[in-house]
Amino acid sequence: RYAIVGGNGTGKSTALKAICGICRPYRGKIKIAGKPVEKYRGAELFRDNLAMLPQDPQCLFVKKTVREELAEMLDITGAEAEAQIQNAAETCALTALLDTHPYDLSGGEQQRAALAKVLLTRPRLLLLDEPTKGLDNHFKQTFAGILHHLQAQGVTIVMVSHDVEFCASHANLVSMFFDGQIMTTNPPRRFFAENSFYTTAANRMSRHLFQNAVTAEDVVSLCLKNQGGQGNG
Repeated sequence: RYAIVGGNGTGKSTALKAICGICRPYRGKIKIAGKPVEKYRGAELFRDNLAMLPQDPQCLFVKKTVREELAEMLDITGAEAEAQIQNAAETCALTALLDTHPYDLSGGEQQRAALAKVLLTRPRLLLLDEPTKGLDNHFKQTFAGILHHLQAQGVTIVMVSHDVEFCASHANLVSMFFDGQIMTTNPPRRFFAENSFYTTAANRMSRHLFQNAVTAEDVVSLCLKNQGGQGNG
């Protein structure tokens, strides 16, 4: 789970589009699984290989029900197709919503429906552009669980996000993007603890007391440890 953060207009979303072949880079080369992206033909890049969840999930919806949206991604029918639909719906907590119109879903449900749709292409590399946009904290935790499940299945996840709290809690690596390039990359604890501007609220509030506390859970844990140490003393 690799997170990319940075200011508006630095090129983060453009980088994802370039990886997908939607736009061409002015410099550098892009290879997917060791193969230049421009060498992929037709739908080859997006079948069992790469998928992207855009910022606006509604741009992926063209059918009248979530079930039809998912079925559209399959080149099979019958019981096997239904089994794959049910599996994707279960992964993304959509089982009870399969017969709902996508536009009748909440923002968080639409995000999960769009994710289920792209997952049916069986990506090895999943690109996420602001994946927690519009999600409340409850759905963020659900979404994080989905990402952890996908990683356990061998999917590599690259997400562009302004949600530093989510990145601090759920990324394995975090990079700073500036002026079209990666400036620094570190594990989240080191990245956010050493960053004055792009850091979490927990780190800003506690850095004068604790080193390397970047999430609310870190601060609570350290407070309890210090409290316990004072009590023992």
